[in-house]
Amino acid sequence: MMIPDADFADAVADEITAESGALVGHGGAPELRLGAWEGPLDRLLELARAQRVDLTQLSMPDLATQFAAAVEHATAERQLPLHRLGDWLVLAAGLLLLRARLLLPADSEAGQAAQREAADLRAQLARREAVRRLADWLQQRPQLGHDVFGRGRAEETEGTDPTTPAADVTGLLRACLAGLQRPGQGGAYRPAPLPLWRVPEALAWLRRLLPILPDGAALEHFLPPAADDQAAPALQRRAALASTLMAGLELEREGSVELSQGEAFESVIVRLTPKHL
Repeated sequence: MMIPDADFADAVADEITAESGALVGHGGAPELRLGAWEGPLDRLLELARAQRVDLTQLSMPDLATQFAAAVEHATAERQLPLHRLGDWLVLAAGLLLLRARLLLPADSEAGQAAQREAADLRAQLARREAVRRLADWLQQRPQLGHDVFGRGRAEETEGTDPTTPAADVTGLLRACLAGLQRPGQGGAYRPAPLPLWRVPEALAWLRRLLPILPDGAALEHFLPPAADDQAAPALQRRAALASTLMAGLELEREGSVELSQGEAFESVIVRLTPKHL
């Protein structure tokens, strides 16, 4: 392998840093634009191995330049891990190897070996495609125990003596029927509902307190006395606050009161409108 001199290395570096169309595609491989081909590198290698792309029409210098630019961009941006960049290098090396073998004479031993390897690769790709289609077909078939179910049969229990007589199913059903026909022992337990503060009660309470508070007050000031009791259940306190807010909104809809709030999560101020003072 020849080592390039410093001038050639500098020229390649300038080409790499130049603006290039190489990008990273959705499949994780560099996107190349090589005249007749535009697409990801891995797809190009797959088609080249299957002899579905004429590699003689592709520019290998452009390939090297765009590939180097894509690697440099991915390294600078830290978009891909090191093992993914290694996969890129393997793909590019495989493509260059196929392109180099096209330069060999067709009747030479190396050319014939390349043709045999290409044929083996095509056969391998065909087998892989057949296996993939077969797997898809099997996946779409009805699955036993999920889509279709076998006929019912007695469960086979390990260690059971086959001479043991089966359970008397008729006797079991009669015992269940006798248990269902027994009269109920007492009524069902029904817990007493909590005395929650309802909206009609909150409306009456607001109409009673607002005339004696011309400047208005915070919404919490209009809660019932029971809601101030810290021993009261949390549900009862939340219900009182919600009912009072609903009552205030109803009165504002009627035009009797005004609701205001300076900032988010601050107290809601309830006051009578000027015409109701």
